[in-house]
Amino acid sequence: MSDPLLRARDLIAQFRANLSTVVLGTSSADGEPDASVAATLLDPAGAFVVYVSGLAAHTRNLRDNPRASVLLVEAETPPTQPLARRRLTFACAAEPIARDSSAHEALIAAFRAKFGGAIDLLAGLPDFQLVRLTPLRGRVVVGFGAAFAVDPHDWTPLSPVGGPPAR
Repeated sequence: MSDPLLRARDLIAQFRANLSTVVLGTSSADGEPDASVAATLLDPAGAFVVYVSGLAAHTRNLRDNPRASVLLVEAETPPTQPLARRRLTFACAAEPIARDSSAHEALIAAFRAKFGGAIDLLAGLPDFQLVRLTPLRGRVVVGFGAAFAVDPHDWTPLSPVGGPPAR
């Protein structure tokens, strides 16, 4: 598959079908950066939801600075060119999901279905909380000079970076 647009669409479909963790980029109120990995799923509106510990730096960062970056990246397997690893990145707005909401109950059930009984243990811990990461902007990179802006609400309309929308 040599067409960059087709490669981008295929990669996005693969990421969406196999989504279980994200690399989460956050920064503290004073700008100190942090990167971590978090279990995730998509809510019905297409936002990422992470289940995170209040003891973790990324959770404190999300409380103090409700912006984050979410990175999905292909596995680093030879002969992958490290400088051209295919990836999908979203800039997101973060908001906690109240424990007493119906959304919380439904999302915990979805996490349990996806990740198993370990969620029951975490759900009993008072510091764990759900955070919704609503995508604002997206970009997929499928090779050197092959980058597309991704519609954050749909993930299928793609526009070449610096160019008109692709069809």
